[in-house]
Amino acid sequence: MRWLFRSVFPLLVALPIGFMLLYPQVLRCMRVEHSAEFRVMPDMDSNPVYVSQTATARQQARLAAHVWTAHKRIREFMGARRGRAILIYCPQQADYEQYCVGGEGAGCSLGTPWGASYLVLGPDGNNADVIAHELCHDELFARLGWWRVKRQIPQWFNEGLALMVDYRFSNPAVWQHPDRNADNPTNFGGPAPMVFPNRPMVKLSDLETTRDFFGGDAGHILLAYQTAAEEVARWLSVVGKAGVRSLVDAVAAGSDFGQTYRQLERDKRRTTPTTSR
Repeated sequence: MRWLFRSVFPLLVALPIGFMLLYPQVLRCMRVEHSAEFRVMPDMDSNPVYVSQTATARQQARLAAHVWTAHKRIREFMGARRGRAILIYCPQQADYEQYCVGGEGAGCSLGTPWGASYLVLGPDGNNADVIAHELCHDELFARLGWWRVKRQIPQWFNEGLALMVDYRFSNPAVWQHPDRNADNPTNFGGPAPMVFPNRPMVKLSDLETTRDFFGGDAGHILLAYQTAAEEVARWLSVVGKAGVRSLVDAVAAGSDFGQTYRQLERDKRRTTPTTSR
């Protein structure tokens, strides 16, 4: 027993230390409440929101409104919120790069193996779409835990799900009225939310990991988003938003993601009557 303690205890100590050395942005996020460069926003009906001292009063007012809108979308899509992520807003790119790994994009999600999570918004992140997108990642993390998300949830599903509440890429009709969109989940009766590059589509099997998804050039990443959005929209057009909750609950209980994902669609198709036109 003593030998086991001497072997395991140093490893338990070394893992989080090594994690933070590899990702210093996580350490900065953990210490944001002690930073003189940020202040916590008052009167927020949410988890703590830290705003850079450089943010103007107008930017703060917009942020408060966008956070409220994003939270409403998450509740409509996934039910009662369980995410506990701390939100950090950096209106200056230099600050954003200190808190977000890579410093790219409008926002990013940072999760740790011990359960802490942070949503970092950059200069272009002060809008409801970006915030809802990142909150959706946090909801999946809160429901399944860091290990299950990393080991069992393919990145195309993680990103595709977040795109369903990010109206730059999708339309809420696909999950609010699934039966109307089952034949063509990308036909929303209006212009496409975003124009994608004209290149061959990427296979889902090539978008399983974070490296697969984000490892290519900008064109590849856009196509990865397109592929993820179209697949999850197609699936949601059959199972509806209730299918998301059923899938997440099943995986949390130990079921295999792929098998459950396909089974929910098969079951829904068997129980949904067909209509003639």
